[in-house]
Amino acid sequence: MKSIYNSYINSFKGLSREVWWLSLITLINRAGTMVIPFLSLYLTQDLGFTLENVGIIMSCFGLGSLIGAWLGGKLTDMFGSYPVMLVSLILTGVLFLILQYLNSFWTICAGIFVLMIIADAFRPATFVALSAYSKPENKTRSVTLIRLAINLGFSAGPALGGLIIGILGYRG
Repeated sequence: MKSIYNSYINSFKGLSREVWWLSLITLINRAGTMVIPFLSLYLTQDLGFTLENVGIIMSCFGLGSLIGAWLGGKLTDMFGSYPVMLVSLILTGVLFLILQYLNSFWTICAGIFVLMIIADAFRPATFVALSAYSKPENKTRSVTLIRLAINLGFSAGPALGGLIIGILGYRG
Protein backbone atom coordinates (compact mmCIF):
# COMPACT_ATOMS: atom_id res chain seq x y z
CA MET A 1 0.00 0.00 0.00
CA LYS A 2 2.87 2.35 0.82
CA SER A 3 4.44 1.78 -2.61
CA ILE A 4 1.15 2.58 -4.36
CA TYR A 5 0.87 5.80 -2.33
CA ASN A 6 4.47 6.79 -3.11
CA SER A 7 4.01 6.02 -6.79
CA TYR A 8 0.87 8.16 -6.86
CA ILE A 9 2.57 11.08 -5.10
CA ASN A 10 5.66 10.81 -7.32
CA SER A 11 3.49 11.22 -10.40
CA PHE A 12 2.83 14.82 -9.30
CA LYS A 13 6.42 15.75 -8.46
CA GLY A 14 7.84 18.63 -10.41
CA LEU A 15 4.63 20.66 -10.53
CA SER A 16 4.98 24.29 -9.57
CA ARG A 17 4.17 25.55 -6.10
CA GLU A 18 1.37 27.65 -7.62
CA VAL A 19 -0.30 24.56 -9.10
CA TRP A 20 -0.20 22.88 -5.68
CA TRP A 21 -1.71 25.97 -4.03
CA LEU A 22 -4.36 26.15 -6.73
CA SER A 23 -5.18 22.49 -6.08
CA LEU A 24 -5.50 23.07 -2.34
CA ILE A 25 -7.75 26.09 -2.86
CA THR A 26 -9.84 24.11 -5.34
CA LEU A 27 -10.15 21.24 -2.85
CA ILE A 28 -11.41 23.61 -0.15
CA ASN A 29 -13.71 25.37 -2.60
CA ARG A 30 -15.29 22.13 -3.79
CA ALA A 31 -15.53 20.77 -0.24
CA GLY A 32 -17.89 23.68 0.37
CA THR A 33 -20.37 21.92 -1.85
CA MET A 34 -21.13 19.71 1.16
CA VAL A 35 -24.26 21.81 1.35
CA ILE A 36 -25.74 20.20 -1.75
CA PRO A 37 -26.49 16.64 -0.53
CA PHE A 38 -28.05 18.00 2.64
CA LEU A 39 -29.87 20.95 1.12
CA SER A 40 -32.94 18.99 0.09
CA LEU A 41 -33.15 17.37 3.54
CA TYR A 42 -32.83 20.75 5.24
CA LEU A 43 -35.43 22.30 2.96
CA THR A 44 -37.98 19.53 3.50
CA GLN A 45 -37.36 18.60 7.14
CA ASP A 46 -36.44 21.90 8.76
CA LEU A 47 -38.17 24.45 6.52
CA GLY A 48 -41.13 22.27 5.49
CA PHE A 49 -40.88 22.79 1.72
CA THR A 50 -42.58 20.36 -0.63
CA LEU A 51 -40.53 18.16 -2.93
CA GLU A 52 -41.77 20.23 -5.87
CA ASN A 53 -40.38 23.38 -4.23
CA VAL A 54 -37.09 21.63 -3.54
CA GLY A 55 -36.93 20.59 -7.21
CA ILE A 56 -37.35 24.22 -8.28
CA ILE A 57 -34.68 25.34 -5.81
CA MET A 58 -32.28 22.70 -7.13
CA SER A 59 -33.06 23.90 -10.66
CA CYS A 60 -32.01 27.38 -9.54
CA PHE A 61 -28.81 25.77 -8.31
CA GLY A 62 -28.11 24.17 -11.70
CA LEU A 63 -29.04 27.25 -13.71
CA GLY A 64 -26.88 29.46 -11.49
CA SER A 65 -23.98 27.05 -11.92
CA LEU A 66 -24.34 27.10 -15.69
CA ILE A 67 -24.48 30.89 -15.86
CA GLY A 68 -21.64 31.20 -13.34
CA ALA A 69 -19.30 29.05 -15.42
CA TRP A 70 -20.07 31.13 -18.52
CA LEU A 71 -19.79 34.44 -16.66
CA GLY A 72 -16.58 33.32 -14.96
CA GLY A 73 -15.02 32.74 -18.37
CA LYS A 74 -16.10 36.17 -19.59
CA LEU A 75 -14.85 37.90 -16.42
CA THR A 76 -11.56 36.01 -16.56
CA ASP A 77 -11.05 37.23 -20.13
CA MET A 78 -11.70 40.81 -19.00
CA PHE A 79 -9.92 40.94 -15.61
CA GLY A 80 -7.65 37.89 -15.41
CA SER A 81 -7.87 34.74 -13.35
CA TYR A 82 -6.57 35.98 -10.00
CA PRO A 83 -9.15 38.75 -9.38
CA VAL A 84 -12.00 36.48 -10.49
CA MET A 85 -10.88 33.64 -8.20
CA LEU A 86 -10.33 35.96 -5.24
CA VAL A 87 -13.67 37.73 -5.54
CA SER A 88 -15.46 34.43 -6.17
CA LEU A 89 -13.98 32.81 -3.06
CA ILE A 90 -14.69 35.76 -0.78
CA LEU A 91 -18.23 36.38 -2.02
CA THR A 92 -19.04 32.65 -1.97
CA GLY A 93 -18.06 32.45 1.69
CA VAL A 94 -20.18 35.51 2.52
CA LEU A 95 -23.14 34.19 0.54
CA PHE A 96 -22.99 30.79 2.26
CA LEU A 97 -23.22 32.61 5.59
CA ILE A 98 -26.16 34.71 4.37
CA LEU A 99 -27.91 31.64 2.93
CA GLN A 100 -28.59 30.26 6.40
CA TYR A 101 -30.81 33.25 7.19
CA LEU A 102 -33.03 32.87 4.13
CA ASN A 103 -36.22 30.97 4.85
CA SER A 104 -38.88 31.81 2.27
CA PHE A 105 -39.16 29.93 -1.01
CA TRP A 106 -38.37 32.86 -3.31
CA THR A 107 -35.48 34.20 -1.23
CA ILE A 108 -33.91 30.75 -1.14
CA CYS A 109 -34.37 30.37 -4.91
CA ALA A 110 -32.70 33.74 -5.48
CA GLY A 111 -30.02 33.07 -2.87
CA ILE A 112 -29.05 29.69 -4.33
CA PHE A 113 -29.11 31.09 -7.86
CA VAL A 114 -26.82 34.04 -7.02
CA LEU A 115 -24.58 31.87 -4.84
CA MET A 116 -23.98 29.42 -7.66
CA ILE A 117 -23.29 32.16 -10.19
CA ILE A 118 -20.58 33.55 -7.91
CA ALA A 119 -19.23 30.15 -6.80
CA ASP A 120 -18.93 28.65 -10.27
CA ALA A 121 -17.25 31.72 -11.72
CA PHE A 122 -14.22 30.26 -9.92
CA ARG A 123 -13.91 27.23 -12.22
CA PRO A 124 -12.94 28.81 -15.56
CA ALA A 125 -10.54 31.15 -13.78
CA THR A 126 -8.89 28.11 -12.18
CA PHE A 127 -8.11 26.51 -15.50
CA VAL A 128 -6.80 29.76 -16.97
CA ALA A 129 -4.53 30.18 -13.94
CA LEU A 130 -3.45 26.57 -14.27
CA SER A 131 -2.38 27.24 -17.83
CA ALA A 132 -0.33 30.24 -16.68
CA TYR A 133 1.35 28.42 -13.78
CA SER A 134 2.05 25.12 -15.48
CA LYS A 135 4.89 24.32 -17.85
CA PRO A 136 3.74 22.89 -21.18
CA GLU A 137 5.18 19.47 -20.35
CA ASN A 138 3.28 19.41 -17.03
CA LYS A 139 -0.15 20.58 -18.21
CA THR A 140 -1.73 17.12 -18.28
CA ARG A 141 -0.45 16.28 -14.79
CA SER A 142 -1.51 19.72 -13.53
CA VAL A 143 -5.05 19.29 -14.85
CA THR A 144 -5.10 15.81 -13.32
CA LEU A 145 -4.14 17.24 -9.93
CA ILE A 146 -6.86 19.90 -10.16
CA ARG A 147 -9.44 17.28 -11.14
CA LEU A 148 -8.28 15.13 -8.23
CA ALA A 149 -8.76 18.11 -5.89
CA ILE A 150 -12.26 18.69 -7.29
CA ASN A 151 -13.22 15.03 -6.85
CA LEU A 152 -11.74 14.84 -3.34
CA GLY A 153 -13.60 18.01 -2.42
CA PHE A 154 -16.87 16.55 -3.66
CA SER A 155 -16.14 13.37 -1.65
CA ALA A 156 -14.73 14.80 1.56
CA GLY A 157 -17.14 17.74 1.77
CA PRO A 158 -20.32 15.69 2.26
CA ALA A 159 -18.54 13.47 4.79
CA LEU A 160 -17.53 16.56 6.76
CA GLY A 161 -21.02 18.01 6.31
CA GLY A 162 -22.56 14.82 7.70
CA LEU A 163 -20.37 15.05 10.79
CA ILE A 164 -21.24 18.70 11.32
CA ILE A 165 -24.96 18.04 10.93
CA GLY A 166 -24.74 14.98 13.17
CA ILE A 167 -23.04 16.93 15.95
CA LEU A 168 -24.43 20.47 15.60
CA GLY A 169 -27.55 20.05 13.46
CA TYR A 170 -28.38 21.93 10.26
CA ARG A 171 -27.61 25.33 11.78
CA GLY A 172 -24.01 24.18 12.30
